[in-house]
Amino acid sequence: MSTRPPSPAPATHRDLASLDASQLSVLGLLLLGNDPDEIVVAAVLDIEPDSARSAIEVLRADGFVDERDTLVEPHRRRLAGVLGEKRVHALARRLLTHHVAAGTLTLPVARAVAKTGVRSSELSEFLCSRAQLADPSEAVSLYGDAERVGRLDDAAVLGYAEACALSGDLDTAVGLADSVLERSASVSDADLAAAVRVSAAGAAYCGMIDRSAELYAWLGPNRVGSDASVAASVLVVAGRLDEAQSVLAASAGAPPTATTAGAALVATGLVHSVTGSANAALNSLTRALSLPGRAARPRVLPDSPAAITALAALHCGELAHAEAVLARARESDRPGSVTANRHHLLTAWTSMVRGDLPSAQARLDSLDVDTMHQRDLLFVHGLRVGLARRTGDNAALLQAWAGAQGVLAEYSVDLLSLLPLGELWLTSIRVGEAARITHLVEDAQSLVRTLGEPAMWASALHWYGVQASILAECPADLIPHARALGEASKVSAYAAGLAGAGRAWLRVLQGDIDVAAVEDAARTLDRIGLPWDGARLAGEAALRASDTRVATALLQVARALRQPAATATGAEPATVAGPSAPGTLTDREAEVAELLVQGLTYREIGSRLYISAKTIEHHVARIRRRLGAESRSELLSMLRAMGHGTTSDTARS
Repeated sequence: MSTRPPSPAPATHRDLASLDASQLSVLGLLLLGNDPDEIVVAAVLDIEPDSARSAIEVLRADGFVDERDTLVEPHRRRLAGVLGEKRVHALARRLLTHHVAAGTLTLPVARAVAKTGVRSSELSEFLCSRAQLADPSEAVSLYGDAERVGRLDDAAVLGYAEACALSGDLDTAVGLADSVLERSASVSDADLAAAVRVSAAGAAYCGMIDRSAELYAWLGPNRVGSDASVAASVLVVAGRLDEAQSVLAASAGAPPTATTAGAALVATGLVHSVTGSANAALNSLTRALSLPGRAARPRVLPDSPAAITALAALHCGELAHAEAVLARARESDRPGSVTANRHHLLTAWTSMVRGDLPSAQARLDSLDVDTMHQRDLLFVHGLRVGLARRTGDNAALLQAWAGAQGVLAEYSVDLLSLLPLGELWLTSIRVGEAARITHLVEDAQSLVRTLGEPAMWASALHWYGVQASILAECPADLIPHARALGEASKVSAYAAGLAGAGRAWLRVLQGDIDVAAVEDAARTLDRIGLPWDGARLAGEAALRASDTRVATALLQVARALRQPAATATGAEPATVAGPSAPGTLTDREAEVAELLVQGLTYREIGSRLYISAKTIEHHVARIRRRLGAESRSELLSMLRAMGHGTTSDTARS
């Protein structure tokens, strides 16, 4: 039986150290990313080509270089120590000089030489030129290498800043942009505009759109150049419409590229959203997303055109439009980027509004919240309280409210943050801490007043005001919001639906339960994209109705509006099965038991399950008989022992 001869042992550190000077230098060039080309080796080491060829062949034969002409890894780790820092540095300098003169410098050589600390303006410029073509994370690394080996000019500094911002490193991005702004007297207008755009985006990500607006106000229409439309969008969102229109008027000479045309459509759409119709606004915003060539090179912006368009759609009940825009945007997003997180958050928000709570929660749970900045964190907290409020999970609501305090303490209100602010406003009343958010609510109301109560944006805020008045049990506070919605209904079908629902709520609070009016208002809310709100209106009216037939009819409306949400993920509707054995509970009894153990009253349980408090009382009586409980405390103990009350998911119907 023949045996395979043993493989030769790898060369040792002594073997490496015993190589002659030419052979070590050849390995040094490989360490610096150069190919073992005998012509290049001969030129760099100033030896004859035959000597270079001989050295390369020996290194291959002795196993220092593999079949791909790559330095073998164990030797790579030892070689720098054998050569010494001074010799490596000298080889790097000579290799760089050769490639620069010949015009043959490659990125692997450039990066390897940069790591040795060789200072060279040519090397820095080469690395910057490659960074301009790289994806943001790679560009950050290349700009960092370039900065180590040479001085970056303003354009390179701003490219570095943009790459950092796109990669999520706002601190570095804004610091680099500010270093350009500090020298504004000697910086070109184009570079100043780019620096302002990066700083303005950083401020917007941190929930300080007023800071973004101040930056563009400082830059002025004469220096903003091709970023005029970006400036106008920021100014509109911050509530400074007159300044936005002045900037747009001064931007007529901007080059008509796809990028500037897209930005102009976004700015025009935002202006229309305040001064014109929702349809015109959505048309401009959506067309901005359809221009060809706009994604050739990413730019950091205060917000993505897709996010702005989706938020505009959400504010006028166009949920399908918002979902389509966001789905398209997610297809081209870089995973984990700021814009990708933004688009996922708004997708989750859309799911929550249309009643698909499981999908909203699943998408929210999939995000890395720890990497987010204040603007997106506000939506995270708005989602958390919104989901907890809709599922009746009081413990989760309190926890989510507590978690939101840090962001609320730092945020400045703008048009694009009204939705999460509204959810947090309702939560503040629910937990008895309305004073914590009063200043932001007042800022939001002042913002929409300053802009002339634009129906597209103000309607959602006033609808939250209607709900806040209901939660606070202050019908008088509801009236101004209902009036504002009534005025907006003259130009907005969405506002008209909200206005009708507001009137229906007011009548319900006054004890006037009109089945037809409530059903019409509830179904209108469903039709304009607010099914949960419609179900809640019908359910609350049913609980306040003294007539059993009226209550039953309204509860059926509430169930009908909630049913699509319950089956949105494809699950079969729950059925009420009989008990499988003595002492077990039906599905409906288990639902009642779960909420009962959590401390909800019969009325609150009825509100969650869309059945009357009297029906809940009958369910509890049957549960006591089935379990043989002698008292309420014994019943609760037995239910806890059965596992009820251990989950926070109370939204089973």
